[in-house]
Amino acid sequence: MDIHRVAALPHHLAGAVPVNGFVEATSDRLLVRMPGIGRFLAEEGRRLLIAGEAGVSDADLNYFAVRTPLAGLIHQRGELPLHAACLLPPGGKAAVAISGASGAGKSTLAAMLLGRGWRFVADEVVRVTLDAEGRPLAWPGTPVVALWPDAARMLGITPAALPMARPQHGRVLHRVIQMPGPVALGHVVLLDLHRAGETVMLSGVDRLEALAAEVFRPGQVRAMGRQATHMAMMTRLAAQLRVWRLGISHRPSSDELCDRLAARIAEAGR
Repeated sequence: MDIHRVAALPHHLAGAVPVNGFVEATSDRLLVRMPGIGRFLAEEGRRLLIAGEAGVSDADLNYFAVRTPLAGLIHQRGELPLHAACLLPPGGKAAVAISGASGAGKSTLAAMLLGRGWRFVADEVVRVTLDAEGRPLAWPGTPVVALWPDAARMLGITPAALPMARPQHGRVLHRVIQMPGPVALGHVVLLDLHRAGETVMLSGVDRLEALAAEVFRPGQVRAMGRQATHMAMMTRLAAQLRVWRLGISHRPSSDELCDRLAARIAEAGR
């Protein structure tokens, strides 16, 4: 992917379909307007142009670039952006994508697992593709985990020693070691705030629907007119991935949650 800073970008794209009040798309271009930050143009699945407003820091521009605009590039390529934190277990052959609603504790759990020897793949937006034999791959992302200060302190990290993700949001960025290349993806684990402590492996339509719910910015797909390609990709992934639902309505400790997750992955045998 090529990333370039430019002086200006258009207000609108000719013939574009609105995704929401700030995003619009054609089949191969996606324009993101962030008031007070700048504009981002994702093109043809291979190029991202960034035009920041006066006085906006590189950190703020990068924060937004690896979210909605990055998802646009991934959708343009016919691949899948998962909203998750992705890690590789110690000695494991397949990575685990941890997903769930905002506030479920994905990033905190990811940081705890890193402390137990898991290896970081990506956070927030996980690019998922298929290899030459049709097997799912997860690609390495920006090597940082965004943590709330309380979570950082719980992990023995001093928040004040870390850069802020964005001052008004309060999270800090914990830098980790980046994977050298893509890894096999074997599991998607959904942290469910509305269920008790049971762990369920999903199958059939339930697995497909659960996976679809974790796609990052799915509204972009319709605006691009790529529904058929997207559904084909989803169906192929759902046939191969193990999708788990972990109930956390009782708010388990991070240690308990790590133990439950590690046990289920070990039981699955990959």
